[in-house]
Amino acid sequence: MARIRQEDYAYAVARIRAIESKLLSQSRMERLLELSNPSDAAKLLIESGYGTDHTDNRDNYNFEALFSAEEKKVYDFLIEMIPDPLPVHLFMKRYDYLNAKLILKAEFLGVDISKSLSPMGTIKPERLLGYITDRKLNELPDILREAVLESLDSFSQTRDPQVIDLILDKASYKSMMADAKATGETFLVELVKRLIDAANIRIFVRSKILSMPKDFVKKALIAGGTISENQFDELSDQGTDKLFEILKSNGLESLASELSQALSRPEGLSEIEKILDDSIIRFMKGYKYVTLGIEPVIAYLFYKETEIKNARLIVTGLMNRISQEIIKERLRLGYA
Repeated sequence: MARIRQEDYAYAVARIRAIESKLLSQSRMERLLELSNPSDAAKLLIESGYGTDHTDNRDNYNFEALFSAEEKKVYDFLIEMIPDPLPVHLFMKRYDYLNAKLILKAEFLGVDISKSLSPMGTIKPERLLGYITDRKLNELPDILREAVLESLDSFSQTRDPQVIDLILDKASYKSMMADAKATGETFLVELVKRLIDAANIRIFVRSKILSMPKDFVKKALIAGGTISENQFDELSDQGTDKLFEILKSNGLESLASELSQALSRPEGLSEIEKILDDSIIRFMKGYKYVTLGIEPVIAYLFYKETEIKNARLIVTGLMNRISQEIIKERLRLGYA
């Protein structure tokens, strides 16, 4: 990718500033939370711009289609505005790896998942399905091809589907980091490092709570974060308190405190997901008002994805009659 000048993002930043007000406000999110039936929730979301021009207000219960359409809309919008799509493709590729996991597992289980694949990746799902099932792996990007080959080999030896997750998850972050470096944008490299840190913290804490073997943690940890694999390896025989010390030494005192408090509560494991997501949004807050550059574009993407995640949490809670208090506790930080 040729080096893009900061001023080349002037148009994109101007468009972002113009549409930021269309993000779901706190008051509108609270209105969604207070609704009592799915029909009203669908109507509110459609009135807020969710879906497409062809979305029918009467056909309003396919929420997953509504959320997927909104997410695809934001990716298409951002790609249209920026001078090179790589900074946005970087995050879309996560869905290529997710689809690859589904395809491989489905093949080994003998089930059809062609209708379950996400359309959000950079490779059309039907095309990716054909490449993998027909073993036309040379058509795949290098990192993805190597991960699929390793998954095929490892599964043939272990018959354990979990190895597919481990291999492709690591490859996904490797791909993101390679693309971030290719853009020449320090911000994107730092963001991917933060995402890797969050993934590794999640792996480490979960392994401690569930008493997973040391070997599993070593296999699952992802290279490239600000917290090195060696630091995590040193933690393998120690408790989470040592992790919190390392976080503090890396300038993440607030994150360490929140994680420590969460683990003292019965529902700590689910709360950790929210805390780690919120830590990424807090990182983004420092960049959303950059005057020129890719930062406001990617910040908007993450805020929009968080908005969709919150809307999905509310609707799921509504349909399953979960109390408003519990739903509120699960909501991620918003744009404000």
